[in-house]
Amino acid sequence: MHRRDLLTTASNPDARHDYLVEMHGEPTPGTRLTLRYVPDRAVATPDGVAAYLGALSGTVAAAGPEALAIAVLDDLNNELIPRWVEVTVERNLPVPQRVVVEDRQPGWDNPHLFSRMRRV
Repeated sequence: MHRRDLLTTASNPDARHDYLVEMHGEPTPGTRLTLRYVPDRAVATPDGVAAYLGALSGTVAAAGPEALAIAVLDDLNNELIPRWVEVTVERNLPVPQRVVVEDRQPGWDNPHLFSRMRRV
């Protein structure tokens, strides 16, 4: 089973509205991962995200925070196809490091939603 298959989804309860979903986890000790996205037709299930984060503990997480952030972004874009997505990976050792990657569907924007979002 590919790690992407662990990202189970459910139907968006109301795709007419833009809203922010935020989830946090630790794929490896000392590495914090934050997912923030605006769903389109599907939302990620918490159990699926937990299983997915566990599957990241192997070679992807060991490749470094940049590789981890890009891999998660690609997986979310393939499984959820969110309107907007941001992946943040943070590590404190050997020095504090933070990597943030973002993507959005072509033509999608919601400045009012973005203005209310707190930066992580």
